[in-house]
Amino acid sequence: MRRVGVGFICLALIASCGGGGGNQSSGTPKNGGTATIALESELRTLDPMDSSLLVEREVFYNVYDSLFTIDPSLTIKSGLVKSWDVSDPLNYKFTLQSGVKYQDGTPFNGASVKANIERYKTGATSRRKSDLASVKSVEVTDDTHVVFHLSKPNATLLATLVDRAGMMLSIDAVTKGGKDFSLAPAGAGSGPFEFVEWKRNDHLTLKKNSSYWKSGLPYLDGLTYRAIPDVNAILAALKTGDIDIARVIAPKDVASLKVDSSFVYRDVPAIGFNGFELNAGTSPFNDPAKRQAVAIAIDRYSILKNINFNIGVVAYGPIPPSSWAFDAGEKIYDHADATKAKSMATGFTFTFKTTSDPVNQQAAQLLQSELAAAGITMQIQTEEFATYQQECAAHKFEACGVNWSGRIDPDGNMYAWWHTGGDFNDSMYSNSQVDAWLDDARTNADQTKRKQDYINAQKQIVQDAPYVFTTFGVSAQISDTKIHNFTLYPDLMIRMAEVWKG
Repeated sequence: MRRVGVGFICLALIASCGGGGGNQSSGTPKNGGTATIALESELRTLDPMDSSLLVEREVFYNVYDSLFTIDPSLTIKSGLVKSWDVSDPLNYKFTLQSGVKYQDGTPFNGASVKANIERYKTGATSRRKSDLASVKSVEVTDDTHVVFHLSKPNATLLATLVDRAGMMLSIDAVTKGGKDFSLAPAGAGSGPFEFVEWKRNDHLTLKKNSSYWKSGLPYLDGLTYRAIPDVNAILAALKTGDIDIARVIAPKDVASLKVDSSFVYRDVPAIGFNGFELNAGTSPFNDPAKRQAVAIAIDRYSILKNINFNIGVVAYGPIPPSSWAFDAGEKIYDHADATKAKSMATGFTFTFKTTSDPVNQQAAQLLQSELAAAGITMQIQTEEFATYQQECAAHKFEACGVNWSGRIDPDGNMYAWWHTGGDFNDSMYSNSQVDAWLDDARTNADQTKRKQDYINAQKQIVQDAPYVFTTFGVSAQISDTKIHNFTLYPDLMIRMAEVWKG
């Protein structure tokens, strides 16, 4: 759903874990041409401030630059911040890249950093407030130096500034765009491609930023994004040549595509999680026993086998096996147990919201049958994606299929989701002990102690079941053979600056 674009399991679970990642390059890069990329849902906004969808993030990484970047191993690298000194845990000193301009010609500088961070922290519709809660103020030393003054230490801040909270926009472009800025952010980024037009339910077009500050890039003249919410239609479009790149197809089609010489398929384990939310703020799931009954009754192995064709692995919590904070011993809800579920809470009914995507529908029907065996009636409500996303974000649901594309620090997979008042806490979950563990993990520089905080918090969250975890998936390249130099990242983002076509 909101974080990944569709409702249940199909995203991030698109291929078996094998095939390698990193960069795939062949031949000498060629300039020119355009690439068409499938999105699994329509976008809602082009403004990082209030964005919550994976498909939006993907576009952002090709339009806006962040203060920090990552490599395929998830190591934090310089972005618009050239170098940094974080020896003082309350005062982070950043040296900025010089000579960078936004696409509207205005300069990127210290004043721009300050204005962007203040906008994210104070905007009425901002979803970046949890990310930047520790940033008290930004001091501009000069055009190329800023100091982030923190109210308390934050071991996660650099990782946070890789993503939307660290994406820098021309404030002049934001002001000029006014109320329509989120629909047409002309000239707002400093990234490799710039906005041309967005026609909802048809296409989003970007063109090459001819003044991009990274010399020689990008190679392509432009990108076209097409929203195709049916995974079967995505595969059909790939085969007809209507699109060049996709992130997801139906799991049932992966095996045949892998052996088709007309296409490229590669994958790496992803860092997100998949499952569904239970709204702890309203009946019936304001009763913890009912949430736990659902979590106990769900057969995760059946989901992995029958919906995902054994693509990925079973998930027991929000932290994937690739993370340094992974807890292999956390298996509170390992196997389905209808008898135990009945003993805890049986005979109740709830509504599960999902989209019309065929994989989502199949997954919902499987859940429905598993819960029926435990005496729990699950009604399936299918909605148009935009309505579905808005209602889940507004807490107008009992159960809602939601996936998460993942963040490079464990904090990004937990804090905004389950800390009281977190920006993505759709389930309205609140536990003071979980809050304390998550707060401590942010402020503690000792990774061993941080890991224990996350282990403790994860066990409590899983036990309380505001979210039922089902699977961890993979991040894949699915493209035709004309696409070259595609770098595969575990966060599911398709970054196009260095891709060429030939």
